[in-house]
Amino acid sequence: MATLGKIRNRSGLLLTVIGVAMLAFILGDFMSSLDSRGGASIYVGEVLGEDVMRQAYEVKVEEGIENWKSQNQQGVLNQTTTAQIRSQIWDQYVRDLIMNNEFAKLGIDVSDDEFFELLQGLNVHPEISKVPTFQNQATGQFDRTKVLGYLKQIDQDPTGEARSRWVGFQKYLIGLIKTSKYNSLVSNAMYVTSEEARLNFNENSQNITFNYVALPFSSVVDSMVEPTESELANYYADNKSDYEQDASKNVDFVVFTVIPSAEDDATTKLAISDLKDDFTIFEDYDLIARRNSDNTSARFTFTNKEGLADKNWEELFDAEQGAVIGPYLANQGVYRIAKLAIAQDRPDSVEARHILITPNETMNLDSVNIRIEAIKAQVQAGTDFGDLAQRNSDDKGSAIKGGDLGWFSEGAMVDEFNEACFTSKRGDLSVVTSQFGVHLIEITKTSRAVRKVKIAFIDRNVEPSTETYNTYYSEAAQFAGKILNEGIAFDSLVAQQNLVKRSDSKVTADKQSIVGLPNSREMVRWMNTADEETVSEVFQFENSYVVAYLTKEHIKGNVPLEDIKEQISALLVKDKKADYITANIKGADLAAIANNNGQTVVNAQRANLANLSLQGIGYEPELVGSIFGTAVGSVSNPIAGANAVYLVEVTAKDKEKTTGDFTQQKQEVKKGVAAYANGAAYKVLNTEADVKDNRSDFN
Repeated sequence: MATLGKIRNRSGLLLTVIGVAMLAFILGDFMSSLDSRGGASIYVGEVLGEDVMRQAYEVKVEEGIENWKSQNQQGVLNQTTTAQIRSQIWDQYVRDLIMNNEFAKLGIDVSDDEFFELLQGLNVHPEISKVPTFQNQATGQFDRTKVLGYLKQIDQDPTGEARSRWVGFQKYLIGLIKTSKYNSLVSNAMYVTSEEARLNFNENSQNITFNYVALPFSSVVDSMVEPTESELANYYADNKSDYEQDASKNVDFVVFTVIPSAEDDATTKLAISDLKDDFTIFEDYDLIARRNSDNTSARFTFTNKEGLADKNWEELFDAEQGAVIGPYLANQGVYRIAKLAIAQDRPDSVEARHILITPNETMNLDSVNIRIEAIKAQVQAGTDFGDLAQRNSDDKGSAIKGGDLGWFSEGAMVDEFNEACFTSKRGDLSVVTSQFGVHLIEITKTSRAVRKVKIAFIDRNVEPSTETYNTYYSEAAQFAGKILNEGIAFDSLVAQQNLVKRSDSKVTADKQSIVGLPNSREMVRWMNTADEETVSEVFQFENSYVVAYLTKEHIKGNVPLEDIKEQISALLVKDKKADYITANIKGADLAAIANNNGQTVVNAQRANLANLSLQGIGYEPELVGSIFGTAVGSVSNPIAGANAVYLVEVTAKDKEKTTGDFTQQKQEVKKGVAAYANGAAYKVLNTEADVKDNRSDFN
């Protein structure tokens, strides 16, 4: 592995932080959280006969979670997302263990010289060249000089994070290179003969024209072909290997959804009513709204009368500034008070252009402001704004148009940008800082001024009180208690109390949630240790209480005949119908056969081996194969399909190409085979690694 010191000695080039680099994790914090979970196994699984330490896996999970948080700073990390991260981390961890073992056996590695060349040589690795920080802003091309500064300051970071991130990225990149080499080995091992290429060419180009008659299975009533118990048992015995199952369990459950009571509604309405006086007199309407509203994403923007978002605001539009209405129901379960915060005459829309400069690792916000002021001075001195935008703006979409944003209405832009545009006059230059960076804005045109209002509002959601939650919990607990203490059957009690029984089947130990119950991993954990006919404790999932009843356990291995009897019966019924129809076919040609069975002949259909679906029939690979196995001018033997027995008459067949140059076809086939082989190779390695996943024991 190329070390940081060697790279420095060679050229002084380095790489900045890239999102794929894993973040630092404090082991002490992990150990504390591990201890709090109790005495669980120290092993999370097994790969290649080696135990996988739970500690090592959890460290990687925490790294993955921190990485997700850094990339989704406004996102909410819920149980579902956490489960997805854990699953992705496990899959990648297993892959790394398997592939690193394979790399070592095959001698696949990356030399220092090779790694150095991929960093700064003529063939820079795409993971490096695609980083925007390393690209020339004007051309978009990779610029080696852009990475020089980072190497000089990597050890100036007192936290050591810069070096850690570099090491993390280096490991990631070397892994990609090794994987690429392995895939090349597998791909180059694939060979396609000229005969295979010729056959593939004909499969894609050769067409057959045929007529057919379909004798549907529905023409035979089920009662005529009911399979016997002996036939079912024989079929099951002959095909038992086709019916394997993982260990799983079935569960029934009832949900007691907590709904706010009339008292909760009245309490919420009274609470927001008490805010009305303060909302009226308090000048900082935005502050009081943010502090007291349950609607944290609300934006208070100017709008004309036609653009009012709430029909109740129409009475505020022509009211005196400061007027407050409400409380009223804005939506089901949401009370609102609204205030006419500001009324002004403002342009209906404006036309503007801008130059955006975004802070980066080499230019902080202060430097950006200095640069923007310099550009502003150039504009004021007579330099063309459009030329400056094309040369300087980081908003490439508008830069190519000289910074032109066209016409836009109030509220179309972020608040700071919007306010500058709709309070400026034509020709004004404004400097505004937003979440995107620092803008130099020029107003080029404005429409006529119209009355606009900014209406602020406070929303309060009607939520169940503690007393309401206790009431529903009591109902759920009493339900469970009657089953446990009085011996009432689960289904009987559901019927007595007029409840809705829900179910989930074949729930495996690693399933994250029960169907219809988000974030219900806790219930799955209970199922993993519960026996059949066991009633659960009362679970709480968000605003619902749940009582569950374990109905059945499925043992890993062959599915019992009783569980699949209907499925096997349906297959046998179809087979017996096909046999019955075939035995009773009469007629010398398709027309006679169709007439004798009340069907019609379908003429002039086309088939191609590259497409196993037939028009008007559907996916029928056996039928397509049989068509190509029938001589021109001949009628096929009966062919059992998915829904009917078919008889086919081939009327024409394209001539098969037996000689010629199939080089291009050979290349295309090899490309497809190689792509398949790369994926298939890992599947085989994964199977041979005998991976044991025990995460459900503690997660």
